[in-house]
Amino acid sequence: MADTQYITKDRLSQEVNKARVWIAIIGAPIAGFLIYKLPNLWWIVGLSYLFSVIGVGSTKRSGARGELKTLKLLKKLPDSYVLFNQVDVPNPRAKRGFTELDLIVVGPNGVFVVEVKNNNSKVTGDEQSPNWIAHKVGRKGGRYTAKVRNPIKQLKKQIHVLAEHLKKNRASTWIDGVVFFSHRSARVKLSSPPSVPVLERKGLVEYILNYQPKRAPSNIDTVVQQLVTLKK
Repeated sequence: MADTQYITKDRLSQEVNKARVWIAIIGAPIAGFLIYKLPNLWWIVGLSYLFSVIGVGSTKRSGARGELKTLKLLKKLPDSYVLFNQVDVPNPRAKRGFTELDLIVVGPNGVFVVEVKNNNSKVTGDEQSPNWIAHKVGRKGGRYTAKVRNPIKQLKKQIHVLAEHLKKNRASTWIDGVVFFSHRSARVKLSSPPSVPVLERKGLVEYILNYQPKRAPSNIDTVVQQLVTLKK
């Protein structure tokens, strides 16, 4: 089993829970006032309040589930692999001053950044587009589309930021990347072969285990130390 000592509680789930608390605190007096003023519509107000609490942060909640599913798979790696989740890498060009990486795997055959998507639909696009398109079906059977940030571009940006940080800290090494669609209903259709692996539902562990680096990984212990520092 992979080394999971640096896996911390999922940040997305915590953000969703905090948002729910605030919605409950702020929304309860408003709902109570509306029910008092509109007694004949109490059930509409009550349901609206309930759905707002349940529905808040649905995107973050889906992302959290995707990361947890992916972590469960990655734990199957041998103990020579070390897992890190939600690593904030300093990035002065970013609005928040850092870039968050979903998952990083460090092993004897390299360093892997994993960008996780949990879309439960067909996703189409090409590597150069800023956004891909998710083709969805609503609860009543209606079809619609939604934009999804191009995960390949996200991944390459993350690799670049991490590589720069490691280089500054004398831990330069080659970094590989994988886009992983974790949802069981995910289907990805791209207009041309991608320059990085884009996997659906399975094959992530096998890809990492079978990966043959172009050159032997270097500074692996130093990379782990740097990532541990970032987690702190």
